[in-house]
Amino acid sequence: MNVQRTFNRRTMLTGTVALGSVGLLAACGGSKDNKAGGKAATNAEDLVNNLQINKQDYSSLKKGGELKLSVSALGPDFNTMTQSGYTSSNLEAVGGCNIPATMGFYNLDPAGEDSMNKDFCLEYKVETKDGVQTAEYKINPKAVFNDGTPVDVEAVKAYWEIYKGGGDSGYSIIPNPFWGQIESIEAVDGDKFHVKITMATPYYLSEVIGTYAAHPALIDKELFNTGFVDKPLDKYWSGPYKVGNWNSSEKTLTLVPNDKWWGEKKPLLDRIVWRQMDPDSYRAGFKNGELDAITFVGAATYNTVKGQSGTDIRTGQRTNVDNLQFNATRVTDLALRRATFAATDREQLAKVIYSQIGWEEPMPGSMLAMPFQKGYEDNVPKNSGVDAAKKILEEAGYTMSGEYYQKDGKTAGFAITTFGSDATTNAKFQNLEQQLKKAGIKVTNDNQPDANYNSVAGTKSYECLFNSWGVGANLADSAQYFYTKDINNGVGDDEIDKLVAKISETESKDEQIKLANQVEKLHMEKVAIYLPYANGPEYTAAKSKLANYGPSLFRTTYTNAEYWVNVGWQE
Repeated sequence: MNVQRTFNRRTMLTGTVALGSVGLLAACGGSKDNKAGGKAATNAEDLVNNLQINKQDYSSLKKGGELKLSVSALGPDFNTMTQSGYTSSNLEAVGGCNIPATMGFYNLDPAGEDSMNKDFCLEYKVETKDGVQTAEYKINPKAVFNDGTPVDVEAVKAYWEIYKGGGDSGYSIIPNPFWGQIESIEAVDGDKFHVKITMATPYYLSEVIGTYAAHPALIDKELFNTGFVDKPLDKYWSGPYKVGNWNSSEKTLTLVPNDKWWGEKKPLLDRIVWRQMDPDSYRAGFKNGELDAITFVGAATYNTVKGQSGTDIRTGQRTNVDNLQFNATRVTDLALRRATFAATDREQLAKVIYSQIGWEEPMPGSMLAMPFQKGYEDNVPKNSGVDAAKKILEEAGYTMSGEYYQKDGKTAGFAITTFGSDATTNAKFQNLEQQLKKAGIKVTNDNQPDANYNSVAGTKSYECLFNSWGVGANLADSAQYFYTKDINNGVGDDEIDKLVAKISETESKDEQIKLANQVEKLHMEKVAIYLPYANGPEYTAAKSKLANYGPSLFRTTYTNAEYWVNVGWQE
């Protein structure tokens, strides 16, 4: 049998609710009435057509200029391959500098369809013949890291070396089981830009197999794990921009055009300046001209920027899942986690965020897919409500003592880590606190500065938090990034792990989807770590003459070298 296929690959982000990805879309310009609100699309076509970015032709835009943007946290670890560095803020800020290691040699369009990135990969073929799966591709020989090291077979091997050992490798990584299934990586006929990957067993979840690269120097574990802390070492990166300056005390990162960039299109902008700002600061920063654009999802920012002269509010929809996320190594009692899931009124949490802007959407039931995607199912346990939560606790040996349940002298409860002083975040915590109190569960607020998000989430230094994850174009692929023991620090279920492994061995896409939904249902019932409660809109408030910038759907800022090349200013 000889099988050739076209793959989609999951884009996984972490980030706070206030964050969003921005991207270049084939869509219309900004909202002229500057109104927020809207209703979630029910199909991909409407989703793309409704996006707004002030689309303009590259040749019509001004050469030069500065773009001033913000994220909630810069660094401290700038290696986007590590657990602590792989955050939405870091990816957004350095995405235009580090294409091969972050997304690889292919692009995603707004609807989630992939294509090869010709700046890096000229030809690609994957096939399964007589039970042996191989991938062959040719890297653009012009592709280099900023120190002159070629992006070639050795760079692909370096990526393999880092990831093949999984969570036990000594590298601080988010494990990816694919790399452990590779049998060999070699140059074809001695051509270092012609790569052949042979799989020990076929891997049917990704047909852009092995299209990632890392600078060979990064196989040094000390450099990989700690070398980028407070140091954006862009000599190991590759992209249309490079680091011009990192001001650690002021938390500003300045990017400038990369003189080693070989792409046909060169960056339009002279500088992109990223500033670390909390929500109150970036709202004020946009209003006083310190920032040129801000991405937001809630009413607080909308009420600040609406009606501002020379401003568009560009609308779109997030491909994110807002969720309540446990660290099961700290909240170890499964009954408590399951009871929390049952007692949480997810609709009320969503209303806290979105009701003031008039946004309407169906309640999400999955971490794996948006409601409009093929294969989506509502996998949230149906035994919900206060009585159901109390029953779970009592069957586990809890008894009521005053306002809260106790067991073995310990109160049923946990801390929720929140970030910053945003009014919506505080309201969301208070809402959940009151919900869970009715079920006899006590929660406290571990409030920390916005700037701590990257380090806290990356090292899992929390009991529970409100988090937001990007949904991938391939829901079956996403199952391995949420529901294995390896991902969740050893907490999980052997049956579920076996089902996840089976997904990658299954050639039928429909069967993959069935297995992924089965995995999610079992995990929410038997492990209970992620509880989805909203998807949400995405808005960008931008200066009207800023072109090719706004909400992005599945196309994120770090998936495509051409993205930042096309962002610029109208004359």
